[in-house]
Order: sequence, then structure tokens, then C-alpha cells
Amino acid sequence: MNEPALTTDEPLPTEPAAPADEVSPNINSPAAPSTCPQCQSPRAADAAYCADCGFIFTAESPGADVSAIPDKLVAARFKLTQRIGERDGVVRFRGDDLGTPDDPIPVIVIRQVGPAAFPTGTPADKKPRESSELDFDLAEVSEQATDEMPLPPNNAPWPGVAWEQGVLLRAAHLSLPRLIDTFAEDGFNYLIEEVPTGTPLWDAWDSEGVTNRDRFNWLIQIAEALDRLHFSGAIVEGLRPEMIVVSRTGFAILADLTDLLPLPLPGDVPLRGGFSTAPELLLKPGEADERADLYAFGALLYALLLGRELSDLDFTVAGMPKSFLDRVPDANPFLARLMAKTFVREPEQRFPTADGSMVDATGFQELIEALRACRDNLDRVRIDAACWTTTGMVRYGNEDAVAVYHTSEGRLEQADEGALILLADGMGGMQNGELAAALTLQTVRERLFAVPPFAASLSATPPVDHHPLDESPTLDSPPPGTEAPPPAPPPEPLVPPVPVDRSPDAHGERIVAALREANSRVALTAKAHPEARGMGCTAEVVLIDGSTAVIGHVGDSRVYRMRRGKLTQITQDQTIVARMVALGQLTEKEAETHPRRSELQQAIGGRADLFPDVYSVSLEPGDWLVVCSDGLSNQVPLSAMQSILRESRNAERAARRLVNVALSDGAMDNVSVAVVRVS
Repeated sequence: MNEPALTTDEPLPTEPAAPADEVSPNINSPAAPSTCPQCQSPRAADAAYCADCGFIFTAESPGADVSAIPDKLVAARFKLTQRIGERDGVVRFRGDDLGTPDDPIPVIVIRQVGPAAFPTGTPADKKPRESSELDFDLAEVSEQATDEMPLPPNNAPWPGVAWEQGVLLRAAHLSLPRLIDTFAEDGFNYLIEEVPTGTPLWDAWDSEGVTNRDRFNWLIQIAEALDRLHFSGAIVEGLRPEMIVVSRTGFAILADLTDLLPLPLPGDVPLRGGFSTAPELLLKPGEADERADLYAFGALLYALLLGRELSDLDFTVAGMPKSFLDRVPDANPFLARLMAKTFVREPEQRFPTADGSMVDATGFQELIEALRACRDNLDRVRIDAACWTTTGMVRYGNEDAVAVYHTSEGRLEQADEGALILLADGMGGMQNGELAAALTLQTVRERLFAVPPFAASLSATPPVDHHPLDESPTLDSPPPGTEAPPPAPPPEPLVPPVPVDRSPDAHGERIVAALREANSRVALTAKAHPEARGMGCTAEVVLIDGSTAVIGHVGDSRVYRMRRGKLTQITQDQTIVARMVALGQLTEKEAETHPRRSELQQAIGGRADLFPDVYSVSLEPGDWLVVCSDGLSNQVPLSAMQSILRESRNAERAARRLVNVALSDGAMDNVSVAVVRVS
């Protein structure tokens, strides 16, 4: 995208003055318009921005010179193919490294006129710095190819190959380009950087199967790389998605360092300008600090969320982005806060907060924490659930039981939400079937409520039993002169709870254990009460944790999922007829009228051994789950259920309509249904 350069109208400091008799136009200093293009107010000739509306006056940056590419190999190894930019005599080329045994490696070649600028000897000691998960020891990471390179002094001038080499060596982060070589030849100093290979961030962001956890891990890596650049005395003028690639190993790498700037910034620094350039870089470059990169980072994320490059339409005036929340008022609050503390015009409105500035004045520690909160929470779906049951039009009593439990908790930048849907279809006579269903729901509920997401999963501190003020005298205190009761023992030390495995496999194991315990309780109850012999029930257990639903299934009740308007059955009936269909002995149409279609292969309370089926399905915003007894699935066709869900606005309305359709069609059995809508 050819972005308008947000530069001042003064000539660039490095540009030589044109001779008086030369009439060629200066593309860096176009004639200033007489009025502001935004508000039409009068404009002073030397003004960098409008005094009335704040619009930053821009000028076009010069295009890259593609001439003067050397014909011969550099260092008998590197072939230069394209000149991509120049700044104060430091020229950048694209090229190929032909000195590898395999295919040529694409590289960036930085060249500068001058005597050898690379010192020899032992690299200087590094300043202590808080480590991150992506930092590496230069001596231990051979593929970084920097362990043998000398470290230039901190005062190497910018722009220059020695300065950029020193920045990358001191930053030492896997999300920055790999250094290949540095040398002097024919009066030039050279620095060779490998061009990272992988998928452009634009494409990786929307790739199939990519989650918000993946996306924000990439952003965390880039934020940590920027933080390391700050430690090395550098910032970036702007960030755009096309500057970043995602490697095959899952690392986001800042591949384009063309706009790397020194910190502190010289007052006369020439800037290209762009939609991701912080306004203070253009208006007050001498006062700019690391917070300029927060603006650039916010612009990067804004473009990714919009799914396109930024344009004038995304700004009220130049340098003043339109509010993300004004555009997306129902955005996830974790994401809304992140955008509101980065992509804003005034540096004081960005990170850090007042408290955070005492820990990290750059704001990047808070940025990374906010990115981690998005990573951990954005994939967690929100749940709308409802359930209904009816005796039907033929039966006297209702042997079904259905329950929905929904929990939602937020604390310490973490949101936790889950749901448990239990459904049982009793058998063995009205009272016996009711008892089997009730025992099953009670047993499963007790077992699963003891672990997350229903146990207190976010808190590492038990509730406080007393307050210091509780020790003050009260009306119940012993009168003076009487013996006081012995002091209470000191409280037990606070011990953080042991983390509970919340993976789908772990949830599945707990569901199976709960169903087997229910099976034992129902069987023992039937054995202790002869009049209850033969009682049992089907069972459906759906545990939603994060963006995954784990299902435990016994019998012929069912679980369906609708995604993008198509309803499909998740569970498989544990019946004789269903088994015959699976073996090809019956067609599905023949199974609908087969006389043994209701005979179960297993049920809760039927046998000593129980082998529940376990399913795990992903959930996305817009998905629906339907859990129902065979009183609904035998009465209402799949197509009718699908139409009802498509037309329903919430779970309550869908559940009622499904039950009512069964009633209007005669409801030959008890009908129970639970509906979950995911957002």
C-alpha cells in the first residue's frame, strides 16, 4: 500500500540544497497548500500540523532507487538483486546467499561507504535485563550465527551497519532477523541478515485451524522483540502485517528492519511516515520515547482485526485513529482495553498506567500482560443455555430428568466460564425410572462439581474466616476478672491449590468415572429394593470448558451440534438397531420402523460394567448444541430441529419451540431437551 508520508514540510536534513539554476522539483518538499485539507483553516507555510484540528501535514517520501546494483558477487558469495532503500548513505539490497550447499538463501545486504567499522576482540558485557521466554544466549544458539561476531560499541553512529549489528546482537531475540555475516570489502562495510522464511502474518492470521491463542502468542513474541530493541537503543517507525512472517516452527519474526530508528531520536531525523507512525515522531521527535512503538503495535493489531490495510477512513484526522470501541462496541473487554491503551494519539493515554510506570516506564511489560490476557481468554466462548421437559401427550408420568448448570467467574485478568448439561431418560416403570434418572444426575453433579470449571479455579487464596476487628470486645466478652478462653490456634498457612488438569482427555476421564459411579449406585439401589428391580436410564453428560465440549454418552439419548446452519448428530445410539445399521445389515430408513429399535445395548444400572462413549467437539461463536431424549429425536425430524434453531434468537426460545413442536405432533413419549447457544 502506498501510504501518505506523515512528515513535515521541511526538506529532509540529509538532502543537499538544489542549485539556484536547477529547476527540477524537490519531491520531498512540495509547496504547502494555503489551507488545511481537513478543516480548510488557513495554514502557515512552515506549519507541521493544523493549529485548529490537529491534522498532520504530509509529504510524499522519495521512492527507492533501483539502480547501481553491483554486478559481481560480494565476498564471492552474496548476489545483490534489488536495491530497496537508502538512508544517509546506508543502502539496503535484497540478495541471495550462494555460499550454502543447498538452495540459495534470501538475504538482506546492508552496505555503507567507509573504513572497516567492525572492532575485534571480546564482545562487551551486556547490561542485566529481565529475561523472557524468547531470549537466548548467543553462545548456545548456533543457528543464530552471531556467537562469533564482535559486538560494536554502544556509540556506533546511526544510521550505519555497525549500529544495526550492535542493536541485533544486544537484543538477541528469536523474533528478530538472524545475522549471517559482517565484513569490509572495496571500501564498503557490509552486514548480511537472513530473510526469515515462513507464512506472511496476513495469511497466517486467518489460516484454518488458527486460534486466538496462536495469534496472540505471535503478538507476544513481536512485543518482546520490540522490548529487546528498546534495551538495545532502537525503536521502529511503524509496524505493518506485511513486515512479519510466521516460521514453520511457530515463531513470529520481524523481517523488515528498514525503519529501525535510534533512541533517543535525533531532532532532525528523516521519517517516511505512514498510518502506523506515532504522531509524536513527526511533531516532536526529540521528545519521543518507547511509547511510540505502542502506537505502532496498536496499528498492527487494528489492521489485523479489520482484515485489511489501514486507510484514511480509519482516522478522524491524521494521527488520530477512530475509536475501536466506537466501531465494535460489543468487543471482548480484554481486547477493548488493549486497543484503548495502544492505538491512541496521545502518549499519556497509552501504557503504562500510573501504577505500571513504577515497574516499567516503557509500558511494554503491561502490553505483554494484556496480550497474555487476550491469549488466555479470547478463545473462551460465552454460553446461553436453557432446558425444558414435558410428560408428553400419552404418558401419565415423566421419567426424564434434565438440568443445566452455568458458571461464570472473572478475576485477576482471567475469565472462567463453563456449563454442565445433564440429561437422563428413565426406564423400569414411572417411579423406578424417575429414581434412576434422579440418582444419575445427583451422582454426576456431585463428582463434577468438585473440579473446575465449577470448583473455585481462579482463586489461590481460601476465604478469610475472621477479620482483625472481630477480636475487639463484644457483649459476649467475659467480664473483668474472669478467665478468658484459650486463644484460637493460628490459622494454617495459605497453600495454593494444586492445578487441576482441564484438558479434554482429563474431563473425559472424570465424566466416565462419574457415570460408572452412577451406574453402581442405581444397581445397588435396585438390589436393595426388590420393587425397583429393572430400573435404569440413559445418560448424556456435556461439560463445556473454554471452547471445548466433552460429552459422555450412554444409551439412545442424543447430542447434536449446529454449525453454520447445519445440524449434525454427534453421539451414536447404543442400540441393537444402530449397531445393525453400522454393520450394513439395515438401512437408516429400515431402522426407523424396526421392532427392536428401542432395545439398548447398555444403560445406567443395567450391568455391573459400563463403557460410556466419550466425544470431544470444538465450539465456535454461532454454534448450537442440542441435548435431548429420544422423545424428541423420535418425534421431530432433524430438518425441523435445524429450522427451529436457525430461526431462534436465544436458547430459551429454541428449547420451548422444540418441545412445543413435539407436543403438537402428539408427543408419544416424555420429551426433554437442553439447548446451548455459543457466542
